[in-house]
Amino acid sequence: MTDPLREHAEELYGLLPEEFMAARTAAVKAARDDGDRDLAKAIQTLRRPTVAAWSVNLLARRRAELVEQVVSLGGSLREAQAMLQGQALRDLTRQRRQLVAAVTQEVRALAAAEGQKLSDAAVRQVEETLQAAMADPAAAEAVRSGLLAQPMASTGLESLADVLAVPPDLLARQTEEPVEKPSLSVVRDDTQAIRAADQRVEEAGVAVRAAHQLHAKAVKKRAKVQAKVLQLEARVEELRTQLAEAEEKAEAAVEKLSDVDSAVEEAQAELDDAQAEAEEALQRRRDLD
Repeated sequence: MTDPLREHAEELYGLLPEEFMAARTAAVKAARDDGDRDLAKAIQTLRRPTVAAWSVNLLARRRAELVEQVVSLGGSLREAQAMLQGQALRDLTRQRRQLVAAVTQEVRALAAAEGQKLSDAAVRQVEETLQAAMADPAAAEAVRSGLLAQPMASTGLESLADVLAVPPDLLARQTEEPVEKPSLSVVRDDTQAIRAADQRVEEAGVAVRAAHQLHAKAVKKRAKVQAKVLQLEARVEELRTQLAEAEEKAEAAVEKLSDVDSAVEEAQAELDDAQAEAEEALQRRRDLD
């Protein structure tokens, strides 16, 4: 991307979605008037961003520190995954969900302040774009640029294994804590100590039986809750599939509209050029009379 084109892109992608086409047309015309037809054609290829992409660009421009938090947490997640740090990975995964939700809420607020209400589909695309920025350094740079034309898809946390190689099993063994040997103590062999020890053994037996009963009840309750969770997860997956299909259709419609808009713009530009050439030819003909 040349410097002039980058400057035009940064200006255009900082506008409201509905302002993009008119501003791009003006930029194309200005480049033609300056005699730079190559730049005019390059500007013409810049696609109008979807609402989701525009809102992420807005985040990068207005709240760059939040984007850096997203990218930083993504790096920590990849490091935890690479080092097979189970507990750290679980904690960071929880933080990822919280951060994505919080940043998405901020994106919605920024868009609302600009008079743009994000649809549920657009919100989902924003979340996936943020997750992609966490999973892939290249995606993170794209988000940082503030020049997204479309949102990015992410397969979620599982994709980190595909992005970065998992270290050898030796690392996992190196992180295991050594098993401590039980400490030994000497008990005096007297009658009073033996009786006290027997009493403690009996009390411990009662506690163990009570704990077994509580454990059995907890296991039974967990089985019921787990069955409900599986049922709900199946329903969520079904709804996600339906949502993905609807988003695909909506995105295809938006893309088609963008292509049609581009074709109209190009046809108008050709018409303007043809009219200008016709007027110039007519004037030359008149000059010959």
